Amino acid sequence: MEKEKTGKYELNIASLLKWPVMRWPDKTAVVFKDESLTFSEINERINRLANGLIKIGLKKPKRIGVLLGNSPRYIEARFALLKAGLTLVRLNVRESIQQHAFILKHSGAHALIYGEDFKELTRELKKLIPKIRFWIGVPNGDKGDISYEKLMQTSSFLDPDIQIKEEDIERINYTSGTTGKPKGAIITFGASLARLRNDFFNEEIAITCQDVYLAVAPLTHAAGVIFIPYYIKGATTVILDSFDPKSVLETIQRDGVTSVLLVPTMIIRLIEYPDIHKYDLRSLKRIYYGTAPMPVDKLRKAIEIFGNIFRQNYGLTEATQPILYLSPWEHILNGPENIIARLASAGRPALGVEVKVVKENGEPVKPGEVGEILVRSDSIMKGYLRDPKATAEALQGGWLHTGDLAKVDEEGYIFIVDRKKDMIISGGFNIYPREIEEVIHSYPGVREVAVIGVPDELWGESVKAIIVPEEGASLTESKIIEFCKTKLASYKKPKSIEFVKELPKNNQGKILKRELKKKYWQGEIRMVH
Repeated sequence: MEKEKTGKYELNIASLLKWPVMRWPDKTAVVFKDESLTFSEINERINRLANGLIKIGLKKPKRIGVLLGNSPRYIEARFALLKAGLTLVRLNVRESIQQHAFILKHSGAHALIYGEDFKELTRELKKLIPKIRFWIGVPNGDKGDISYEKLMQTSSFLDPDIQIKEEDIERINYTSGTTGKPKGAIITFGASLARLRNDFFNEEIAITCQDVYLAVAPLTHAAGVIFIPYYIKGATTVILDSFDPKSVLETIQRDGVTSVLLVPTMIIRLIEYPDIHKYDLRSLKRIYYGTAPMPVDKLRKAIEIFGNIFRQNYGLTEATQPILYLSPWEHILNGPENIIARLASAGRPALGVEVKVVKENGEPVKPGEVGEILVRSDSIMKGYLRDPKATAEALQGGWLHTGDLAKVDEEGYIFIVDRKKDMIISGGFNIYPREIEEVIHSYPGVREVAVIGVPDELWGESVKAIIVPEEGASLTESKIIEFCKTKLASYKKPKSIEFVKELPKNNQGKILKRELKKKYWQGEIRMVH
């Protein structure tokens, strides 16, 4: 007879994953290329993987790195870790091997689940991180590694019997500061549940089993967050492993897609696609956008094409979206100037979240004044892993200090105008200038360098390096960019380089990047795109 459990029952995301399986076992849950899985089928694979991980010794609270692109395998791994009570160490597939190695070491990861596309990279990682014991390859991996598929074949299909508490760590999301070193934001199971609860309450149009969600943005980031409530409510998810305007439009038309998350770069490429008007897009009822500010003129054009179905979500690694949001009915194209101006805002606070914008002395800003956005909610991070100093700075007074500078209008709409730190957002990805500066500094003949973000019609911002050469040095733009390509992820390399005699500095010798940016951002309403 099964031993009776004692103690308080605590609801968690893992238990919510049972809901669609009980309600719609034979309904299609996930579609990817020629593969289609029902809720019953994918749930069985999730359970088998969770039990397989537990069987080989990967038990709560161990940490597991996941290096997978958009596919059903990522969803299986993500949910298997939830059900096993294991901690996800999130890896950006576009990052460099050095960044992956640092994150896996710093997090103390016990295993890595990796895809076929990353087999060569994983071989190199093994040399850099010999302490990782379990290397799990999808579908089978390298010789000597654990086969993802075989691990599932020999494991139980039943739900794992694991007790999960609110304070248990659900995932570690790595970000970076101005030093360029990633910081691990600790997200607990309680915080993830609070975010999900808030998201259900905040959604203007109820998610139903009739919805079809398109996952084309990386599931490792915001697309994977928004996907979870759709899965729980029985919606079908169609996955694309890369973005291509023609493929996205064909998928929307063919599969009757109702909801999708797109980063601004994707939206721009879609509205500039010459044949967009040839597709039937009437099934769409929600386009989420975020991860970077959206140019207002492009947003206007997008609304004219798709209709008033856009919802902007603002969030960050330490406080998963939505923190602020701008609903479809707040995307107003005609009317009083102050109302239309809100297209440039990030919206107002979401339900379950407290937000304030304050000056350096902590006083709330008045309309038109600039201050820092502070956030308080059950859904924010617990702190930074192994970094008490950064945690104390970020969570002063119980509020998360976002580093984003903003203005507030009379109705409480928040307009982000700049970033306190030097971060650049290009194509929805965060880029930290200090990391690039360190690489360029190592190039012979470079005396000083400052990296800034400059306006880019497609990517929002692009990376520009401003370099002071050493006397007599012969530097060229093309050679330095090629050098950066060997040291950095492709999206981080400078798109352009300017050579100058000196950089503006304050009396402490600090480079004044704001002064450098001014000439490139003239005529723009804010110094971010």
